[in-house]
Amino acid sequence: MFKIPAIKFEDQQLTSFAGLVIYQPLFQNLNLKAQLKKCFNHLKVSEIFGHYIIMLLVIFHLLLGFRKLRDLD
Repeated sequence: MFKIPAIKFEDQQLTSFAGLVIYQPLFQNLNLKAQLKKCFNHLKVSEIFGHYIIMLLVIFHLLLGFRKLRDLD
């Protein structure tokens, strides 16, 4: 079982990435990275990024509310 981190609402200068800490234990418990890797196991892998890494990036983009992949720039 995983423990949900305690959240304190204080006046801080946080980025939009600070909210990902809530999802981190969930993704670890689901073993999301390994599950995605198994999904794309049959495809030829790029030497730089595997398909599962790109899919993980798309999931994070959706969670952060990005509208386009170019928002990463």
